Amino acid sequence: MARASRHNLFIDRRIPHTPALGHRARLLAHPVQSGGRTLIVVVAASTEAVFRGRERLALILAILSPLLGALLSAGGWLLAGAALRPVRRMSREADAISLAQAGRRLPHPEGEDEIAQLGRTLNAMLDRIEAAFARERMFLDDASHELRTPIAVLRAELEVALLESGDREALERSLRSALEEAERLAHLAEDLLVLARATAGRLPLRRRPVDVRALAEQAARRGVNGTGGRSGPGVAVAVDGPATLAVVDPARLEQVITNLVGNARRFARRHVQVRVRTDGDDVVMTVADDGPGFPAALLPVVFDRFTRAEAARSHEAGAGAGLGLAIVAAIVRAHAGTISAGNGPPLGGAAVVVRLPIDETGPVPEPV
Repeated sequence: MARASRHNLFIDRRIPHTPALGHRARLLAHPVQSGGRTLIVVVAASTEAVFRGRERLALILAILSPLLGALLSAGGWLLAGAALRPVRRMSREADAISLAQAGRRLPHPEGEDEIAQLGRTLNAMLDRIEAAFARERMFLDDASHELRTPIAVLRAELEVALLESGDREALERSLRSALEEAERLAHLAEDLLVLARATAGRLPLRRRPVDVRALAEQAARRGVNGTGGRSGPGVAVAVDGPATLAVVDPARLEQVITNLVGNARRFARRHVQVRVRTDGDDVVMTVADDGPGFPAALLPVVFDRFTRAEAARSHEAGAGAGLGLAIVAAIVRAHAGTISAGNGPPLGGAAVVVRLPIDETGPVPEPV
């Protein structure tokens, strides 16, 4: 009463059973001034309905919560199963895919969700793996073909030598021819070894500062005076550019220049040019000729293994096994450089551009 005389007062309590109120009620005591006195007006409202509703809700929750949890669990399980069903299909298909089933791919749903993207990514990976295996099979087939010819010629020459053992000149010719084929086999085996090491990332490089211009002159001179491949009459090789130091493997870089110059001399009409220059932190070497240039169909695959122009398919014409440019590209990439081929300037024929970092960059493969 003292508190109610000062301000409104709410009271929630049990009360004796009162008609229209029941056993629970909320009371409001409100002070009122009347005739100089403070009167307390008390009104009440039953809370029985609130408590009964609360009790019913508690009972309903106690009964339905386990059922609701079971329903939610079942729904989540079904939803997850439906979402992961494409993954199970892809898993079964992946188990069934083998090398004997080229072109077989994983089924995946349409759309842009994560599972569809996963399926597309895995199929793209299978495309790359299949392409790699196809290249390796082609490499083995081409290698077998290239090895079969000199082995057959070597065997034939040795058989002829045995049959002509009484004729010294014929025997010497057969042995010289057999020696040439043996040397060709040795070169081919060395080329295949270089490519295999380069593919495995283990091509040995012994880097040191080298004058690229001087090395180009030396390699070009050796190609002209040596056995750098057939060339047209009067084909001249010119080397120009400033002296340029670069940290490279001189033996490997000389192999690059020799192969490029030999290839250019094989198809040049009268001129082959080797130009050395610097471009920022790179040394750029361009080997060009005034021949017919690369066939358009050959340009996209010119640095692939066993790739040759149709005009250079016969060994009698001085063509090799189609490994020269592939070895050049492998050596350049091992030096963290780039290589490109095209037709046109500076001489109007084929032009191969090699770009190498002047300073050593990246990890250097250990010699093996």
